[in-house]
Amino acid sequence: METMRAAVFEGVGKLVIKEVPVPEITRPDQVLIEVEACSICGTDVHITADPPGYIATPNTILGHEFCGIVRAKGSQADQIDIGDRVVINPNNYCGKCVYCRKNLPNQCEHIEALGIDYNGAFAKYCVVSDKVVYKISKEIDPAVAACAEPLACAVNGLNKVDVKPGDSAVVIGSGPIGLMIAMLLHKSGIDRLYLLETAPKRVCFAQKLQLAKVINPIEEDAAGIILGETGIGADFVFDVTGSQVTASVNLARKGGTVVLFGVNKQARREIAQCEITTKELRVQGTWLANATFPQAVKIIESGAIDLRALITDEIGLDQLPASLEALAKGEGIKVIVRP
Repeated sequence: METMRAAVFEGVGKLVIKEVPVPEITRPDQVLIEVEACSICGTDVHITADPPGYIATPNTILGHEFCGIVRAKGSQADQIDIGDRVVINPNNYCGKCVYCRKNLPNQCEHIEALGIDYNGAFAKYCVVSDKVVYKISKEIDPAVAACAEPLACAVNGLNKVDVKPGDSAVVIGSGPIGLMIAMLLHKSGIDRLYLLETAPKRVCFAQKLQLAKVINPIEEDAAGIILGETGIGADFVFDVTGSQVTASVNLARKGGTVVLFGVNKQARREIAQCEITTKELRVQGTWLANATFPQAVKIIESGAIDLRALITDEIGLDQLPASLEALAKGEGIKVIVRP
């Protein structure tokens, strides 16, 4: 039996690099992909925390943000060719349930998440359904191509709102997706853009990108600064941490919009509901990607935003556990694993 090294989540707080069997195609719609690069997601950090901030199936290979080369395919995988470079929507939907039929595959009742519910891409090979595979140019740096999944999620969130030139926005959290959202907002011609971050290294990193005014709300009065400069508060507030709904409501102007993006299943916050009512706020949740992978691929291939600027480290599998610990401390931004 042919084997490969992989990063396996064995249980709470336990990630092990070990030899596992190379996956095989078992259905005619599947493709076997040789992984070129797999990005560490904040979800991976939450999964491996103790207690976990996100639940994954024990004994599963982690990793879901990746690009690679198609090496084999089933008889019904007719949307892709052997040798194509591809990126993957890691959330495999059934296509038949009531939400899939409502064109909401990200809300599929039978959704299966790569690297969470079934084996992912912190390994040399990965098997997925061909319906979640998208071609991307071989001219693109694999490390950048591996960022397609979080970019598709960011685009899905931005597609839910109508940001116009001259508007103001706050992004809470300067991790990879927060910075991707900031990059896309910056390109939109937004007038005033603010990034809120408390981790010192991420504050410095965000400042160097020169996308927005960076505020550390522990050291500065973020609400006072934003109110003073906008006069009324922000038109849009994006919480990319999964825990700052109260702050988001406070920072938004009357009639403004709050977009809740991040996921932290341990977070609990009290909120005065009357603030939403009396300020007539729109509070919008956004989850995963929904028909936004083609858009994300076009953004990457066009070079519209500089995703390479977000990549702070490229590592091998052996360095993955240490990198997860560093990311949990707010050190590093986008870390790429080359399995």
